[in-house]
Amino acid sequence: MSTSQSRAGSMAGPFILIAIGVLFLIHNLTQFNIFHLVGRYWPLILIVVGVIKLVEYFRVSKQVPEQEQGPDTRLP
Repeated sequence: MSTSQSRAGSMAGPFILIAIGVLFLIHNLTQFNIFHLVGRYWPLILIVVGVIKLVEYFRVSKQVPEQEQGPDTRLP
């Protein structure tokens, strides 16, 4: 695995940590109960994280050049 492949897959973790930190900050600074929303929409959070992972996977797949094909070894 090349460095660019491992770097592309590591972007979701920091975004998730930032989002969790923002949720705690909003909860502490306001009367808004953010945990009620998280409790209600947690499946949507899982879907978003899954979509992010798929986008990262396909972005890395496009960047990897296809291997050169060897001689044609198909049987007639």
